Amino acid sequence: MKLHTLVPLCLLLVAAAASADTAVYDLDAKNAKEVAKAIQATLDAQCGVINQGQSGLSPKCRAELLSTGQLLVEAPAASQSQIGAVLKAIAARNASPTPRVTLQYWVIYGSPGKPDAADPSLKPLKDVLQQLERVHGELGFSVQDTASVTGQSGTSANFAGGSLQIGSNLHASGDNLDLMAQISFARQPVVQTLNVNVTIKRGEFVVLGERTAGEPGKNEPDKAEKPGMLFYVVHWPQAQ
Repeated sequence: MKLHTLVPLCLLLVAAAASADTAVYDLDAKNAKEVAKAIQATLDAQCGVINQGQSGLSPKCRAELLSTGQLLVEAPAASQSQIGAVLKAIAARNASPTPRVTLQYWVIYGSPGKPDAADPSLKPLKDVLQQLERVHGELGFSVQDTASVTGQSGTSANFAGGSLQIGSNLHASGDNLDLMAQISFARQPVVQTLNVNVTIKRGEFVVLGERTAGEPGKNEPDKAEKPGMLFYVVHWPQAQ
């Protein structure tokens, strides 16, 4: 199921009184997580509009996907019928299962004037590294960390291990993927965080960011050494 089909439907949800009702809706297991997240995002925006400029208690607005596959919704009473209509319209589309997306990430260090490390993990990055050298000159590359992260479209996909942490939201539509991610890399003397919002095509390698850095893994402040570059690369495999 594609999120862009939800947007005009979600606009049907209107601000209502501060009271709240609770209802349970049946969802198609093929895209239940994506639908639940979209409804919750809409409720968050709706309650913000209701509360703006008003005093007193806030209405309860939440959507929770139950273990039964049903959606529990607590929302202003007048909104429940609109939510039901939205979910009915979604079900009528008979959408295909929400696609699963796997992204491969690399943190690469490029050191001026040094040969590439004998690292087989550099091989699939050959074209990317050549492009980087055309911009920055001759560099010796080494992989500092790598991760493979899988998630369903419309949900978050996170990774934490070693020096690399990744938090992301994925929205796939055909051969295009909208990626919003925060990537943190911490290996002394390097501590960096990168926030990105980018569209990736299936099969594409994308350099998400780059920054000057001392050589990771060494902390020698008295040593005069030309700093290298850290590059953050992501790939959406063509075979998915």
